[in-house]
Amino acid sequence: MYIQTVKLNQYRPIVIGPFPNSHNTLFQFEHYYNLSEIKDLGVFFKEQNVVAIHAHQGKHALVILPAAIKYNVPLIVHFRGRDSSTQTEKRYQKNLERYQHLIKHGAGYFAVCQFLAEELKKLGFPGDKVHVLYGGLDLNLYSFTEHSLPKEGEIKILSVARLVEKKGFLTLFKAFQRIQHEYPRTTLHIIGTGKDEEKLKSYIHEHKLNNRIFLRGPMDSKKISKELREAHLFCLASETGVDGDVEGIPNALKEAMASGLPVVSTYNGGIPELIKHKSTGYLAPEKNDFELAQGLKYFLDHPEEWKGYTERARQVIEEKFDSNKQIQEQQRLYALIENNLKKK
Repeated sequence: MYIQTVKLNQYRPIVIGPFPNSHNTLFQFEHYYNLSEIKDLGVFFKEQNVVAIHAHQGKHALVILPAAIKYNVPLIVHFRGRDSSTQTEKRYQKNLERYQHLIKHGAGYFAVCQFLAEELKKLGFPGDKVHVLYGGLDLNLYSFTEHSLPKEGEIKILSVARLVEKKGFLTLFKAFQRIQHEYPRTTLHIIGTGKDEEKLKSYIHEHKLNNRIFLRGPMDSKKISKELREAHLFCLASETGVDGDVEGIPNALKEAMASGLPVVSTYNGGIPELIKHKSTGYLAPEKNDFELAQGLKYFLDHPEEWKGYTERARQVIEEKFDSNKQIQEQQRLYALIENNLKKK
């Protein structure tokens, strides 16, 4: 959401966070303030002419809600994944309980996909205040490149995600094992870091996959863009976590589709809103390594289909996930919420 913050042109974005404003950080903000250095929030809000607070996670909204109520500043909340999930009974009950106060006092609620918008409604958020706001991409960074299956040498399958349960890497590893003997030139490259790294390393070592599966560590956007240009297939095996964590619409899939890579993923969260099965990509049931392998095999067996798939996928990104279009939509929603408040 960085681009959709710094490039707002109808509103002046002010960012408040718990850290000092450092020039060494990757994402710079023109107007950034350290929360611990603001002596009086009420005075600060008046001096800065703050018309609304936009909290970028449900849990952060709960922290700022008392101040929003105290100083009568409308609070807009952006929900992603587990923060709005009802996918397990435990997660449903936890979210149901903790959001009761927020439901009464929030001015508007953004979900990163329609799937999560429906989850919010199940939790009791009023439908007329729930809006879908997709995360946009800088399409200049992820330019379209036509990919093809190489006649010789390495066939690189790429995945980019945090190394956590809901990204489904163990399922992806098993799917890869299903195809590696039939396609001995395939390798699997994983970009990202996370708490499951040692578990994944152990699996790779135990199954003697050290020369086939490579954990490449974290990379910045420019390096990821280069890796997307050089890969041949992209796969993200997302699945619902035991804690109810679920996908919105992963940026990594958008980036791969924008870059012209054939994509294989799963029916999880908002992913089917992005990928249409057998049209803009291939979708498999979550936690099903056999069907995921079939998706990889489909593209490996049908390289003549790549061009149609990737061109249609790029069109979806340009129409729905261009950051410039989403910035305008975000500002439209701000104005809508502002007008609705004035009517009350």
